Amino acid sequence: MKLPWDRDGARRNGRSNAPSLPQTDPTDDRSFAGLAPGDAISFWGEGNRLVTCVFDCTEGIGERRYAWCWLFLDDGSLVEHSPDGRWRYTEHDIVPQGSALFSDLVGNGGVLEQFEARVRNDSVGDDPVLLDLRGRRYRVTSTGTAAVTRHGNPPRLVPWTQLVENPEENVYFSLVAADDETHGVLGLWTSHVCLSFGRPIGETDVDGVYRRT
Repeated sequence: MKLPWDRDGARRNGRSNAPSLPQTDPTDDRSFAGLAPGDAISFWGEGNRLVTCVFDCTEGIGERRYAWCWLFLDDGSLVEHSPDGRWRYTEHDIVPQGSALFSDLVGNGGVLEQFEARVRNDSVGDDPVLLDLRGRRYRVTSTGTAAVTRHGNPPRLVPWTQLVENPEENVYFSLVAADDETHGVLGLWTSHVCLSFGRPIGETDVDGVYRRT
């Protein structure tokens, strides 16, 4: 559950030849809401990236419903668009079952269990759950399960191909760097774990959005 467990509101997730846009007229549209495969996002200093896959997500928090989307782009990067903000994750690590890091993350007594226990006893704010990844220390900020509807072909990341109809089997979590909360990690746990590393998308980072219709 994203919002209640991140008290600071800190949510969060190379150049290539720019693909052609679905339309050529100039646009002032910079909203990611409703983007679909075949639409495009133009990033400042980088060019155009086509949307290849969209995961529309919902989660129930009591009687409330929380909605967001994950979008994969043609360079393999992952964009998250939610009420918490917008992030882009450009690097992905697959953590296989049976590995030490897999156990540290999602095994018995792992960081997700520790985080959930401290949320339940209201101690996570004073006693955050920390984890070292890639030589950097991160703080767990949220976890939950998501009902997911996919549009387009799935990305070539095994955990993302294994999202299922039962929301309880689709576990996500997020982390921010303890020393700089503009560095974040989005985790997805299905059979294996995928860790995606990225940064927030600023207002000036997007030149425009191009839609097919």
